[in-house]
Amino acid sequence: MKKQRPFLVYILYILLFLLGLGGIFGGAMLVADPSGRLIGMDINYLHSAPFKDYLFPGCILFVFNGLFPLFILYALLRNPSWQWPEAINIYKDQYWPWTFSLYAGIILAIWINIQLLMIGYLGSIQAWYGLWGIAIIIVTLSPAVKKYYAGNFNSLSR
Repeated sequence: MKKQRPFLVYILYILLFLLGLGGIFGGAMLVADPSGRLIGMDINYLHSAPFKDYLFPGCILFVFNGLFPLFILYALLRNPSWQWPEAINIYKDQYWPWTFSLYAGIILAIWINIQLLMIGYLGSIQAWYGLWGIAIIIVTLSPAVKKYYAGNFNSLSR
């Protein structure tokens, strides 16, 4: 029997998709030009950071806030029966991409907090991304989304 997707599941899809696109774009721009000029980042912002340029932060951004959310979105949409992600699924009663969407929100919140500690407040984009991370966490933990992804993933609608 197929389950009906709750509205909040679609909101989660959108949040993950847009985060992934932004992370890939921002990360790729920082890797392509580690000075940060391509996206308007001043290299002087890094004066108290442990990096001389934006190459390493760009790689982290690309992987953890770009590829990772899109990987999760793929798994939420396609319901693959992979067992290997279960090794780091801390909620064994939930389908692993549900748990990973929670991880994505936490990673984004940590990313923004570390950014604030290292380079300080640069503008409202940091606040928006901080709220975005919180939104992913809240939507993921909502009863409707949690119930939809509980238990046997083979029963999910495709």
